[in-house]
Amino acid sequence: MRFFKTALIVALFLLAWPRAAHCVNSHVKVLLLPFDVFSAVDISETRRNVMDTLASSLESKGVEIVGLEEVRGLVVEGGVESFDENTALEISGEVSADFALLGSLTRLGMTTNVEMRVFDLKGQRPVAFYSRSSVSEGELLRTLERTGEEVYNKMTATLMERPVVKTGFVDRIIVSGNRRVDTEAILKKITSGAGEAFSPDDVKEDIRALYGTGYFEDITVDLSDTASGKVLTYKVREMPFIRAVVITGSKEIKDETIREAITVKENTFLDRAAVGENAERIKDLYAGDGFYLAEVKPRIDSDGVEATVTFDIKEGREVRVKRITFIGNERFSDKELKKVMGTKQAWLFSVLTESGRFNEFLFQNDLAMVLGKYYDNGYINADILDHRVLLSEDKKWFYITIAVTEGGQFSLGAIDFTGDILDSRGELADKLKIKTGETFSRATLSGDLDTLSDHYGDKGYAFADIKPITHINAEVKTVDITFDIKKNELAYVERINITGNTRTRDKVIRREIESEEGNLYSSSEMKRSSSNLKRLGYFDDVRVSKARGTASDRVDLNVDVKERPTGSISAGIGYSSVDKLIGTASISQSNFMGTGIKLDISGTVSASSARYVVGFTQPWLFDKPLSAGVDLYNVEREYPDFKIIKNGFDIRFGFPVYGRYTRGYITYTLEEVDVLDVSDDASTFIKEQEGNNTESSIRLTLKRDTRNDYFFPTEGHVVTVSTELAGGPIGGTIYFIKNELDAVQFFPLPLDTSFSVRGSAGYLQGYAGREPPIYERYFLGGINSLRGFETRSIGPKDPETGDLIGGDAMLVTNMEFLFPIFPEQKIRGLLFFDAGNAYDGRIDLTDLRYGAGVGIRWFSPIGPLRLEWGFNLDRRDEEPSSQWDFTIGTAF
Repeated sequence: MRFFKTALIVALFLLAWPRAAHCVNSHVKVLLLPFDVFSAVDISETRRNVMDTLASSLESKGVEIVGLEEVRGLVVEGGVESFDENTALEISGEVSADFALLGSLTRLGMTTNVEMRVFDLKGQRPVAFYSRSSVSEGELLRTLERTGEEVYNKMTATLMERPVVKTGFVDRIIVSGNRRVDTEAILKKITSGAGEAFSPDDVKEDIRALYGTGYFEDITVDLSDTASGKVLTYKVREMPFIRAVVITGSKEIKDETIREAITVKENTFLDRAAVGENAERIKDLYAGDGFYLAEVKPRIDSDGVEATVTFDIKEGREVRVKRITFIGNERFSDKELKKVMGTKQAWLFSVLTESGRFNEFLFQNDLAMVLGKYYDNGYINADILDHRVLLSEDKKWFYITIAVTEGGQFSLGAIDFTGDILDSRGELADKLKIKTGETFSRATLSGDLDTLSDHYGDKGYAFADIKPITHINAEVKTVDITFDIKKNELAYVERINITGNTRTRDKVIRREIESEEGNLYSSSEMKRSSSNLKRLGYFDDVRVSKARGTASDRVDLNVDVKERPTGSISAGIGYSSVDKLIGTASISQSNFMGTGIKLDISGTVSASSARYVVGFTQPWLFDKPLSAGVDLYNVEREYPDFKIIKNGFDIRFGFPVYGRYTRGYITYTLEEVDVLDVSDDASTFIKEQEGNNTESSIRLTLKRDTRNDYFFPTEGHVVTVSTELAGGPIGGTIYFIKNELDAVQFFPLPLDTSFSVRGSAGYLQGYAGREPPIYERYFLGGINSLRGFETRSIGPKDPETGDLIGGDAMLVTNMEFLFPIFPEQKIRGLLFFDAGNAYDGRIDLTDLRYGAGVGIRWFSPIGPLRLEWGFNLDRRDEEPSSQWDFTIGTAF
């Protein structure tokens, strides 16, 4: 947009006139014409300062500025808004000027560019061109003051060197001033050429083209006439080379983060416009973290050859959200709507949870989430009428107001199917969660579309197109839905493309993918493949997607992984309410050389126990779904009445039983067990255990594991059945048979909560006239069985001494409800209920102990943490009413 204001032009030249009156004896007369302005904003003040600076600079050299009254007349009376060479020639006839100085100002972003040309009024030709730019007006004016001297020198030289022969053709082109940029590269940008007709417009375009490369700070073109033609000399001053980029004042955001966000880099040419743009980038970075008052001032220190770019940051205080208010909501309360938003109000622990921060992108998503809340509850006409984010006067708080209109609630009407129906309409309808008469839910509809797509995908139709056609009955407030199905062609897997793996070998990934090249496509196989890869623990992220192959009946599977470190050397200190202070050290590699082999050396020492393990596991023996492993271990543990030391090893072998999720395991264990330091007042049964024994056993295990996450599962189940035989044909001095069952089911619930039910049962018996040892018997109580009771405090007792001797049967059930407290920090709250007991003989469901309580679970930087407070619901003599349990640094 062009801004040209007559009053300002007149004022400009009236201000310049008094200075010109003192220069009547000057030998150079210059007609300084108003510059054109091109800008999307009003920069008339900048234009006035530019022209005033040029006039002052020329006058200081003895130049007389003429034609002020004539210019004013043309503007006021003639309505002239733009001045060119023809206008200059008309005025020069009245004032006898030698030269005219014309030009323009252009504002793009933060950069102001001044282009001007010196026009020889006597020779009626341009003799010089200049281009100056800067993101700082002060720097621009200082540059123009120096340029005024160059203009004056060019004018005087032109007066002294009037050409003898005039020609309209270019004889030579000279480039000077360039140091780093090759002359040939500059000439390629210049359209003027030797032997061609001279054109001032071409020279102007040449200046623009050279300036557009970003390599030059100043460009001047001198024009001189010789007997053989015109000589164009392009004088360039290169942009300084950036020697260093300095960031000062950054505390809340790391320098590394800022440097990644900006494009101004060391060892590149300085781009002043880019410096200003990157200052805005840094401000946006701070705004994303809630520092909306941050100020970023760029500074350039240059010696003309090299430059240091400094971003001075004043972070200011963080602006947080004080209050979120809704207007027009009747069906849902403010509290209910706030729950679906990622933007939260600040509160006491905002420093820990980072709540209260405002991010524009997140807020826009929040508006969609609020509408989604309505759409998922049948309010299909709900809308956001308006929203405001206001900053308080003290610039400390944001106040958010959201106005909504709800409309009526709609239910689901008729459901129908059309197109390629492979099954009956009834069978397809049975797969849907939406049912006629229920409240309409967009989320449920979206999930049903995925279900139908997966159903067709499992039959090989990878690119089935399923569209819901809705018909709204406004009068009865129902929505009829017809699923229009186009199955398209059967698709076969053409290629499986694996990307992102830098350490893990392709075959380790490929063996977890259930689809094979050439097989019919299956949606379920693709999802299971993604789950299999996530369960390995080798990757931070796994994405399995499909893409069209080389033909309409071909599909490619793209597997993209993001690897995480799989090896670790660690040492740490933890705490357990049972073992007190715990020291740990380990060296492990779960993906040795990218082969999937797991190596582990670890040690754990506490006040009452010690455990050392060396383990090796090959999960795919001979590239088959067979696993094998061996462990060497040493365990020492102190109990109230005795101490136990175990030294041994086990050999493990695993194999698939049904699919990938059900596996069988055979484990052989051989260990030397020493029971010592038995108390004098211990039970006779315990005293009989004292001494050294050899335990040789085989354990058969059947396990099915479908969890979706190892640490915080929300769906799936784990069922384990095992039988262990020790002694007899296996050898050793210890004889027993132990049968155990453990099963847990996880249920996902709304609002990122989950519920789980776990049941465990075990039965131990001796044979050949021998009793099982005390360390194999069942003792309950504590954080891993019955909470609210002291560890190992539940079980049969010796009737004579009252010592706990453990049971040969046990039953435990645990129910847990987990909910997020601080999701960003992976901190969850817990409500639990436990029931169970250990028995001497048969399990008696009428004799159960009960506990319930609350807790916190946190996947902390130093390991999983559990803090749980259980209450004894059927307290007996000498039992505490409640029990705290705390562990950190060990898995749970």
